Amino acid sequence: FAAQGKIVAAICAAPTALAAFGVLGGKKATVYPGMDADLTAAGASYTGLPITIDGNIITGEGPAATLPYSYEILRMFKGDDTVASLKEGMMYNHLMAEGK
Repeated sequence: FAAQGKIVAAICAAPTALAAFGVLGGKKATVYPGMDADLTAAGASYTGLPITIDGNIITGEGPAATLPYSYEILRMFKGDDTVASLKEGMMYNHLMAEGK
């Protein structure tokens, strides 16, 4: 999929599997804190961010990044309007504004 330019996504510890299969070489990526050595050993640039998108590769840091990570995947398939509508329906922006 990665070589064909299709979207490939992994979150938490899963980006280490992408690294092991050579998918992350030369890419920016994130992973669960403390597992970054696996990414850098495979030639990836570890960002330490909750979400990292590099071309068709989307990586997420861990469980707390689940919703924003999912929204970015959805955005790639359905666009900004769909994401905005879903965030509104799920009260995501309200919770983020409240700092909860």
